[in-house]
Amino acid sequence: MEESFDLVVVGGGPAGYVGAIRAAHLGMKVGLVESDKVGGTCLHEGCIPTKVLLEAAGFVSQVARSGEFGVSVGVPSVDWKTLSAHREKVVSRLFLGIQALLRKNGILHFSGEGQLVSPEEVFVSGGENKKLRASHILVATGSRPRPWPGLPFDRERVLDSTDALRLSPAGHRIGIVGGGVVGVEFADIFQSFGGDVTLLEKEERLLPLEDPDLVDILRKEYERRGMSIRTGVSIETIEVGPEGVKITGVDGSGKKELVFDKLLVAIGREARLPAFGKGFSGLPMERGFLKVDPYGWTGISGLYAAGDVTGGLMLAHAASHQAVIAVDRMAGKNPSPFDPSHVPRVVYSHPEVVSVGISGQEARRKGLSVRQGEYPLLGNGRSLIHGEKRGLVRVFGDPETGRVLGLAGVGAGLSELISLGTLAMQTPQGLLAFQGTIIPHPTVGEALWEAAMDVTGDALHR
Repeated sequence: MEESFDLVVVGGGPAGYVGAIRAAHLGMKVGLVESDKVGGTCLHEGCIPTKVLLEAAGFVSQVARSGEFGVSVGVPSVDWKTLSAHREKVVSRLFLGIQALLRKNGILHFSGEGQLVSPEEVFVSGGENKKLRASHILVATGSRPRPWPGLPFDRERVLDSTDALRLSPAGHRIGIVGGGVVGVEFADIFQSFGGDVTLLEKEERLLPLEDPDLVDILRKEYERRGMSIRTGVSIETIEVGPEGVKITGVDGSGKKELVFDKLLVAIGREARLPAFGKGFSGLPMERGFLKVDPYGWTGISGLYAAGDVTGGLMLAHAASHQAVIAVDRMAGKNPSPFDPSHVPRVVYSHPEVVSVGISGQEARRKGLSVRQGEYPLLGNGRSLIHGEKRGLVRVFGDPETGRVLGLAGVGAGLSELISLGTLAMQTPQGLLAFQGTIIPHPTVGEALWEAAMDVTGDALHR
């Protein structure tokens, strides 16, 4: 059988289902092909379930400091079965919500693998065995964890991030290879729930994309909690044996051998590409990912892509935004091009690390006029009320034009504020907009206001 559509979306994650819904709102007839559950990695194996675990990890951290508030609480115990059930309940509720949205918007869901036969045709196999014809195709098939070369994930000793979600860490020696976002967040989870955690990173610092001195605050907190962190490590071999996983590596202090019960490999992700027919021999690729322009176009008529499959910032909110831009472009609208510098980044660790836009160091390297404003959370009333004495907020701006070029910070509660920085970057005179904004007292948002005013020299704390 063959059906015709204005748009066929291949992949049902944050790029796929959001793009499909946007297209339906614009009056398109939409088909969505997904071999697994709609919602993608983010909902079922990534963003949502990990944040449930991190929320629980935060409770453990709070209990450890409860004495500062005059509250006597015993040593916390974690019922892993109950926590896992809560995690699945959250995921299930959101999954049902996405399914309802697809039905409400008249989007036909085809269960199976989508093969791109041509720029106008998708064949669905493994489920419904149908040919779908479309004026436009949006590839949104996402990504999967990248294994260590020559060392496949065995789900028992050598784990990927999906396996890690189901690991009860108490009593295990756990090694994590990779000090990016995934590695840092799981280090927090494992350590909070009783794991003996060692974090290994080849670069000289954790979270290489973020400001070094902000990351140092996080590192010191992790080490205070008993975590072992080794940076600048060159791993020579990883061997799996009856006693565990043995890593041989070299750092500044020489060659070391470390043995773990479990090893989480968090060294990045690779594109989960759909099957392509012979007509796609000239499909543009870059480092294993689909190459697209700022509107998601592949250069082949009618064929667009969005989300992790295109590389770059592999974040659910970036994927959804890319998909909306691509669909608007298909519909003949004039959307603003995708700008990676306007995508906020959040590490949901304790404390959180956030950033958006350009750093001061980057701006100077590019010859941009920039001034850095800063405010320590030690001076913020709400942070002190929460018992948070660490962390700071920075705003990077141009006092001459009033533009906000970026924002970064480390501390509790900043993930809920980073969007204000993103919004200010969209405003021609974002610094002036900050100045005229009344922030309620006491809130952590006041620290952001002070940092912005520090750029212009109008901060009250100066």
